[in-house]
Amino acid sequence: MAATRKGNKTKVSLIRRLFQLWRIWPLVLVLLVLGSFIAPFYVYSRFNSEQPIARLEFEALGDAWYLASVTRFPECSLQNYRIHGDQWQLDAEFLKWKGIAVLLGAESRVALDRLSGRFSAIDAAQRAKPSVHDLKPETWFAFGVSIAEGADSFLVDTRFGSSAYMTIDPAKSYWVYKTEDALIARSHPRNQTELDGETVTLVIDQSCADSQPDLLEGYARQWNQLLVKARHSF
Repeated sequence: MAATRKGNKTKVSLIRRLFQLWRIWPLVLVLLVLGSFIAPFYVYSRFNSEQPIARLEFEALGDAWYLASVTRFPECSLQNYRIHGDQWQLDAEFLKWKGIAVLLGAESRVALDRLSGRFSAIDAAQRAKPSVHDLKPETWFAFGVSIAEGADSFLVDTRFGSSAYMTIDPAKSYWVYKTEDALIARSHPRNQTELDGETVTLVIDQSCADSQPDLLEGYARQWNQLLVKARHSF
């Protein structure tokens, strides 16, 4: 009899635990759905001060062609592109909130849009074939367009583009920063290994050490990538 009672108590306890878990499943489902819709939001980097968004370095290929190495921040990913011209131009898309979105603490966002080569001389620009590369982050739905032009457009103050361009010098490293209203760019001597007699000076680049997305932004970016892969598989 004692064994039977003990078995019955165990079954009741298990049923209670399952019931308690069942009650939180709707909350888990709501969080997953909500996370799916806000994940593309975090593909756009937030900005509330002057912060680096990209670094560009160039290698001459000849005949005004260059290999551009573009490092994105905060993910610190590196990609190479061929561009034509004596100048580079980087475009970005900005998204600024208003109304209740600002009251709820939503911060304005910015995302890289495209990289292109340009000529300082108009006649050379008119003769040259454009070299343009798409830098837009892939999201599982068109986040910027959906928010700014859809039913929820009352949340958006403005959606606009900003550009920065400078003359290409392979000996320099170009840093592009996001501010509240636009992109700005600065050039610095490129980090290189210098040989002076028998002394070798190696400049260590630690630009990525402090350029990591925060925990929530990191998880949102990963979740967006999973949704993008799932969309491509169907």
